Amino acid sequence: MKTSETIGKIAPALLQAQRAIGFAAKDATNPHFKNKYADLPNVIEAVKGPLNDAGIIFIQSPAPSDDGKLHLTTRLIHESGEWIESTAVTPLQKADPQGVGSAITYMRRYSLAAITGLYQDDDDGNAASGVGQQQRTQAPQAMKPADIKRHIAAIKGAKSGDALKAAFEAARVHASELNDADAYEQFKAARQEVIDAHTKQRETAEAAA
Repeated sequence: MKTSETIGKIAPALLQAQRAIGFAAKDATNPHFKNKYADLPNVIEAVKGPLNDAGIIFIQSPAPSDDGKLHLTTRLIHESGEWIESTAVTPLQKADPQGVGSAITYMRRYSLAAITGLYQDDDDGNAASGVGQQQRTQAPQAMKPADIKRHIAAIKGAKSGDALKAAFEAARVHASELNDADAYEQFKAARQEVIDAHTKQRETAEAAA
């Protein structure tokens, strides 16, 4: 991993972003192993808003190489100009445009999730070895309405950023265990409602100061 000479501004911005990043829902199917996984658009959707809200953008680009492998660099750039980047390397199964394109998409997904700390709740790369097969074949289950109500109440009742993060994480884990995407969306909406309310309060206080 490489960074700009200073990271005094991007570091707290990343902390802000990670407090808002949840997990990427699984909506794509690996055609070879039939397991569900979070595709690139879902990963981008999960991290882009929190990063941008914290003043951070991301860029990803493949680099020329002579070793027959794909080198892909992911860089997070703060509005101050500070940056953090990491380069991932993977062998190319096929050295044709389709093979390279597939490898780029695959590496963008994993690299972006890794550098932002995104939890994907899946790893379709393990399918070939059977790792996690029991979890991947589990049918989605609906969370009990009482549990959804309890989690939402905990999220909305959070009095601090740490409390909000803990309440949302507990709700996220519960939804993930059941593979209940609808419940997760409700928890995301509740968290965003709290974040918006806190933001409005802060802006009102600053305007009155």
